[in-house]
Amino acid sequence: MEHKGLRRHILAFAAISMAATAAVGVAEASPGTPVVTISLPAPTGANAVGMTEWHLVDDARADPWDGTRRRELMVQIWYPAGDAGSAPVAAWMPPGGVQEQQFGLGQFGVAADSWKLGPSHSRDSASARVGGRFPILLNSPGMGDTTGFSTAQAEDLASHGYIVVAINHTHESFAVQFPDGRTERGVVPMDSPPNVLPDLLLPVRVADARFVLDQLAAAAAHPGDAALPQHLAEDLDLTKVGMFGHSLGGSTTAQTMHDDPRIAAGVNLDGPILGSVAAEGLDRPMLMLASDTSPWFGNAGWEPYWATNSGVKLPLRIAGTRHMSLCDEQVIAAQLATAGLISPELKDTAIGTIDATRSVDLQRAYLLAYFDAAFGRGVANPAETITRLAQPEMLPHP
Repeated sequence: MEHKGLRRHILAFAAISMAATAAVGVAEASPGTPVVTISLPAPTGANAVGMTEWHLVDDARADPWDGTRRRELMVQIWYPAGDAGSAPVAAWMPPGGVQEQQFGLGQFGVAADSWKLGPSHSRDSASARVGGRFPILLNSPGMGDTTGFSTAQAEDLASHGYIVVAINHTHESFAVQFPDGRTERGVVPMDSPPNVLPDLLLPVRVADARFVLDQLAAAAAHPGDAALPQHLAEDLDLTKVGMFGHSLGGSTTAQTMHDDPRIAAGVNLDGPILGSVAAEGLDRPMLMLASDTSPWFGNAGWEPYWATNSGVKLPLRIAGTRHMSLCDEQVIAAQLATAGLISPELKDTAIGTIDATRSVDLQRAYLLAYFDAAFGRGVANPAETITRLAQPEMLPHP
């Protein structure tokens, strides 16, 4: 695949959320304009959900964009909570994610004070469930995105007994806030040379993911030393690790699985297959959920073009979707269009014609069923589970 094509696709389909790193003003609403509150769909599982942020420093690695500093990450974690009632409700997205949304929408004339994100369904730093042992799912956002762009998926998985660990890829993510008050902004231009994706962004993202997994293992081994909410370190089950990601996060999932055998199963949400995994394949299962008009069809890594793959690969496309349907933009753009803040045409370009509630329900159901099967929590293996779950909008590819 020509990597320039990846950037063109990202720029065209990320009309709502992807933003260049240049400073551009955000449109302002006229006085008296009512504020539209975007609501996040509630999780469907029995567990209350906690959310926390975790500050990590990789002393063994220099930051690739600032060689004077060690690589520093902010990680966002959703988990089954214990007594969550006294903890405050967490924000849907961290500040950098909200800024990214405001920037992207501002490019289309949507004023920053004409809308706002509603709260999440998680409790900030609530204590984790006592006595639980829950599988871990790493999450990597799309190119330039912050954590929180897949909150609808993460909260739902946590409510069903998973610990979802999302990674801000510092200096690629739009903006990341650190505990000392610093904000580190993205410095990777969207028109970077073609080799930047496979040669720089992907290896950095994979190293980030593997480092976070190392830190989770250390926390589980020494719970008293981890700066995590009460009982969370004890709840980490390092024998059951999966990963999922949207767009370039899906690419990161595939390559991290290739490089790290600790990750037993993965889900690629409409991302290309980049790096050595494109030629060498995987020996573990991967669910691949593509948008209806995904440009990756026919490229390395998509059926039947991954001849060396020995693991179970389950490639599907979701009818009526577009690239940004596979993250929280499915929710945000649909409600903005209903409120008249973006045009129906822009909404369809970004998230397609599928009913937004139905799209989110399908994504949640397939992610949960797949990981349940992969970790022995279902009644069948991943391939059989996906076959049994068949829905009319979920089309096989090819």
